[in-house]
Amino acid sequence: MKLKMIFLLLSSFLPPVMGQIKAKRVIVTGEVINVTSTTPKVFGVNFLNPFEKTRKSASLDSTQHFAVQDSMLFTQNMTIFYNNAFINLYVVPGDSVHLVVDAAKLDQSDFKWLTISGDHAGLSTSLNSVHNFLAKLPYHKYNYALPEDQMLDEVIKDYGRYLIALNAYSDVHHLDKVIIEFCKKDIKYGISNWISDYVNNGNDSVSSKAGRIQMFSDSFFEFGSDSSFVSMMYPYHLANYMYWKVGLNPEIGAAIKLGRLQQAFRLAAEAIIDQPASISRDYMLFNYIAEQINKNSSTKIEVAPLAKYFTNAKLYNLLLRFNDNRGIVNIHKAIVSEVKYMGHTQTIQVFNQVDMLKMLSEKHPRKIIYIDIYATWCAPCIQEMSYATAMKKRLAGKEIVFVNICLQSTEVNWVKLLKAGKSGSENYYLGDDDSKLMMGDFDISGFPTYILIDQTGRIITTHAPRPSELNELEKEVERINRGGKKTAG
Repeated sequence: MKLKMIFLLLSSFLPPVMGQIKAKRVIVTGEVINVTSTTPKVFGVNFLNPFEKTRKSASLDSTQHFAVQDSMLFTQNMTIFYNNAFINLYVVPGDSVHLVVDAAKLDQSDFKWLTISGDHAGLSTSLNSVHNFLAKLPYHKYNYALPEDQMLDEVIKDYGRYLIALNAYSDVHHLDKVIIEFCKKDIKYGISNWISDYVNNGNDSVSSKAGRIQMFSDSFFEFGSDSSFVSMMYPYHLANYMYWKVGLNPEIGAAIKLGRLQQAFRLAAEAIIDQPASISRDYMLFNYIAEQINKNSSTKIEVAPLAKYFTNAKLYNLLLRFNDNRGIVNIHKAIVSEVKYMGHTQTIQVFNQVDMLKMLSEKHPRKIIYIDIYATWCAPCIQEMSYATAMKKRLAGKEIVFVNICLQSTEVNWVKLLKAGKSGSENYYLGDDDSKLMMGDFDISGFPTYILIDQTGRIITTHAPRPSELNELEKEVERINRGGKKTAG
């Protein structure tokens, strides 16, 4: 009887089965008490719906309250960034959650400044605390030269280390079984993300790489288990796997370079069709196609032939809607309180109450503007900067200017990066509140993000090709110079 009750309790908090997918609104409200002039005024909110990757920001109103909402498909964790910390909430579609922040306690550790109420408040409070605890544990250093079987053994040992810590924490704090089960999944996919470089490390032969990829679909990772969507890390696991599988077939990359997207999509679908029918398989295909749609927003893409590869019609309909909305950029007017600018003289200028889009367009009239949104701690961001010289040389004479905007970083590290010569061009820095505001208003879901603005000041895309994707970037710039005419894909 006890086992049956536990199962019923767990099942009430697990994601719906495929036929029952239905998006519902989740509402988060909050207030900040004991506010001072230095209290952070903006919350960065990520509902983490894997099929609708949007980021929002919520500013305090005159009464020090805020409210934000979005649709969610699954019971899962979502995050709110405030006071240089990620608040993790455990939410069910349809939930309403309320946060109270005591600004007088913001310098205290372990979220002593936060109170959570509303739906599933107890679970959210426990999740936030244990997630904070687990995040402080030291990372295991992996040897990427190990063969797949030994690497998997290392992963399982590392997982066991986390479980020992989790169980010890639970003995003291009496965690709900729902949160324990969540943590077990979150730990697995956190490790998966941590060792994702293993696939491309070492022997580059197709057979060895295929074996490394296959390790990530081992039963240990519960690959294809749709209940794993409860963890925000599971979609990363699936997306990485899809990326690797596609990379094994050189025909897919060749088809994309030639603009033969239909062929690329068919081959990509065939690469994972051997996986059991599931939301997980549909997500891998959806995520890959959506990424290509974003990269080719100027291309007319027919997705109807892809319907047969989806096991769930509702998820295919989400792809249809995504494709119909390609090229539509919904940007809220973002007035940031303070912008810092460093020019070639390495002196810092400060501007207040700035509409970033308007300022850049007026500063560079009749020019295409390519914006690099980055953070100083983001390794891929810094790596992409190494392609900047070649990018500027290739695009010289095409009436384009290059702008770098640093977000969610310390000013000290921003200055250090610029003085080291890592980031050239025109450089701007936004503080914590303004970073969250811009990320929400420009729907910036992560770093690096690249934005293209045309000669009229209109944002063309917030998913522009990276500097390392120079051929694709050059084509997009030439298309804008031609007046934005679309091509067939």
